[in-house]
Amino acid sequence: MKNFLISVAFCSLSTWICAQDTSAEKHFVALYTVGESWDVEKQPNEQSYFKEHSAFLSQLRKEKNIVIGARYSDTGMLVLKAKDLETVKELLHQDIAIQHKLFNVIIHPFNPFYKGCIE
Repeated sequence: MKNFLISVAFCSLSTWICAQDTSAEKHFVALYTVGESWDVEKQPNEQSYFKEHSAFLSQLRKEKNIVIGARYSDTGMLVLKAKDLETVKELLHQDIAIQHKLFNVIIHPFNPFYKGCIE
């Protein structure tokens, strides 16, 4: 009986520890729209700084900063993990396509109320 109670206590403690959010990282959503430098006569891959932008996003994915990326209508969307809003702003403004106004980006805190996954 003693071993059973110890096992139950250990399992309960393990579940409680795993359920705690020990990460200091938060989620943010970045919404991209075309900027004033976008040339409507050119395809996306023909735009100045577009290849560099794609390489920048690829690097963010490799570093696991990007949780998910998508497009809807004329807007691109990234969900990112970072410690605070200022960190995300500094990170995304390193993108040469943002610096040269190929894209505009607006960043907001992102607070999911349903947890889940996309596969």
